[in-house]
Amino acid sequence: MVFSFFRSGDHTLDHVDHEVAAMLGDCRHSLDLALSTLTAGDGDIGPVGEEIRATDRRINASEETVRRDLIVHTTVQGGSDVGSVMSSILAVKKLERVGDQAKNIFDLADEGVRFTAVDDAAELRALGVEVSGRLAEAASLLADPSDARLREFVDACEERMTDLDARVNGLIHSDEPARHAVPRAMFFRYLKRIVANVVGAVEVLLQPLDRRDRDE
Repeated sequence: MVFSFFRSGDHTLDHVDHEVAAMLGDCRHSLDLALSTLTAGDGDIGPVGEEIRATDRRINASEETVRRDLIVHTTVQGGSDVGSVMSSILAVKKLERVGDQAKNIFDLADEGVRFTAVDDAAELRALGVEVSGRLAEAASLLADPSDARLREFVDACEERMTDLDARVNGLIHSDEPARHAVPRAMFFRYLKRIVANVVGAVEVLLQPLDRRDRDE
């Protein structure tokens, strides 16, 4: 359980664990839907956008529920674990931002961006799949944490964030036309923000007293 390190007989926090897991699942669902619209061809993506927005509302509601439950926990149990509670509130805020970035990716598709029939289609698709997989890894890590797995996860995320920043910087100096460079730069930036917020949420939950704050 994510919050077992500061649980002191308050079983209401089992619900908090559930909400965090649900947020990660909903974030990945929204991201996968958004990624699918970038390869949707000329089909109508409106219904997908409606599902993404509905999922985002669930993510927002989960964040509010966690914040409320943790405040109640602190009020009832006292302030001995306030640091862990505040770290957890920060973590769910980061997950809420992941939902926002998924909506941003959908907005690219809604503006007509498609990564089909382009030379780098497979590479762009693979990047999306990898980032989606990081959300699944985060859920697994929170359910069964270990120092070794956390270090491996953080290292992999940092490597990908560095790569995505380099891709954006490369496009800034590229001679490619704007219709090629701008959508990719935005896509890479959104993916980087998703990775940053996911790894940041995992870190503050598993290392609440010694963390690096990744605010994207």
